[in-house]
Amino acid sequence: MNKFIPTFWLTYWKKVSSKSFIFSTLFMIVIFVAVSNADKIYDFFDKSEDDITVISSSDKVLATAFKDSYQKLDKNKKLKIVDFNKGESGIKDEKYKILIDIRENKDKTLEAKVYSTEYADEDVMSAVRSTLTAFQSNNIAKSLNLSQENLSRVMSEAKVTDKVIKPNNANDNVSEQSKALNTAIVYAGLFLIFIITLNYGSQIATEIAQEKSSRVIEMIITSISPITHLMAKILGVIAVAATQMLIYAVAIVTCAYVFNLGETISKFGFTFDHENIRILIYAIIFLILGLLIYISASAIVGSLTNRIEDIAQSIMPVTMMNMIAFYIAMFSLTKPDTMLVKVASYVPFFTPQIMLLRTISTKTSDIEIMIGIIICIITIILLFLLAARIYKGSVFSTDKNIFKNFKRALKTK
Repeated sequence: MNKFIPTFWLTYWKKVSSKSFIFSTLFMIVIFVAVSNADKIYDFFDKSEDDITVISSSDKVLATAFKDSYQKLDKNKKLKIVDFNKGESGIKDEKYKILIDIRENKDKTLEAKVYSTEYADEDVMSAVRSTLTAFQSNNIAKSLNLSQENLSRVMSEAKVTDKVIKPNNANDNVSEQSKALNTAIVYAGLFLIFIITLNYGSQIATEIAQEKSSRVIEMIITSISPITHLMAKILGVIAVAATQMLIYAVAIVTCAYVFNLGETISKFGFTFDHENIRILIYAIIFLILGLLIYISASAIVGSLTNRIEDIAQSIMPVTMMNMIAFYIAMFSLTKPDTMLVKVASYVPFFTPQIMLLRTISTKTSDIEIMIGIIICIITIILLFLLAARIYKGSVFSTDKNIFKNFKRALKTK
C-alpha cells in the first residue's frame, strides 16, 4: 500500500494540474453558466418584441377589428394602424417590420397583402390568413342572412380526440413535460459518456504505452509489482475523472441556485419532478460504469502497445465501439424501443449508453435496467483482471505485433 499511494498520487496530480484538464473543466463550466442563462441570452439576441407590425385598410372599422383579433394570437406583438402610404414608407425605412394591407371585395370576400423587406414567415402568413378568414365568414354569413347560431354550426370543427392505450408495464405517471426533460437529461448524459470515456480511455492507454516505450517501466517494477503499478495508474485516472465530474456537479448546483436554473427550465416548458431525478441518477450510474469499462479496456490496449506512435491505431477498436454505441443511442433517441436498441443494450461495451437511452422508455422496467448494470459490473471485473494479467505478462515485451504480445501475456504465469 505504501508503494501504491505514491504512484496513485503522482498520476492523479499530474493529470489534474495539466493545462488540458484545467481548460476543459473551465470550458464546461462556461457552458453550464450559459445554459443556466439561456433565456437571458435568447432575449438579448431576440429583438422580435421590438418589431412593429402595422395594419392599413380603407375601412377603419375592419382594421381595428382585425387588430384586436390579431393581437390575441400574440399579446406581446406591437401592432399599429396607419394609412397605406405611411406603412409602405415605414417598411422601406425599416421603421416597421411588416405591413398588412386589408381590403374588402364586392362579393364580401376579404384579401390581404403582407409587405416586408423579405418574404414573410409562414407563421405570419398563417396567422393573418386564419384571422382574416374568420372575418370573411362573418361577412358572407351576413350577406346570406345567416344567423350567428347557424354560422357557428357551419364553422364548427368536427370533434376529434385521442386516447393512448399503454402497455401493462408502462409508467402512467410521467407527464409530457417530464418526458421532454428526461430526453434532455439522457441527451446530455450520452454526450458526457462519449466524451469523458473517449478522453480518459485515451489518456490511460497513452500513459501506459509511454512508460513502456521509454523503458521507464524497467526501473519502476524493481520497486513495485506490475499489478500494483497498473492499478495505481488506472485508479489515478479514474480519480481524475471523478474530480472533474464532481467539479461539474458543484458548478451545476451553483448555477441552479445563483441563476435560478429551475425557473429557466420552466420557461422552456419543462417541469422537474421525481421521475427526472430517477433518470438523472441512472445517468450518473451509467456514466461511472461506462468510464470504468472503457478505461480498463484502454489499459489493456496500452499494455499491449510498445510504441507511443502506435497507440492511436491500437486504441481504434475501443474508440469504434464507443462511437457505435453513441450513434445507435443518438439515432434512436426518439424510438428507444426498437429491437436494435433492446439487443444492443445487453452488449457490455454498448450497455452504458444504450441502456441509459432505454430509461426514458415507459416500456423498460427497472429490472431490465438493473440487469444492464449487473452486466456492466461483471464486465468491469473481468476487464480489470484481464488488464492485470496482460500488463504483468507484457511488461518486458518489445514486440511490435499486438497479437503476439497478447498471446505471450496470456501464457505468462
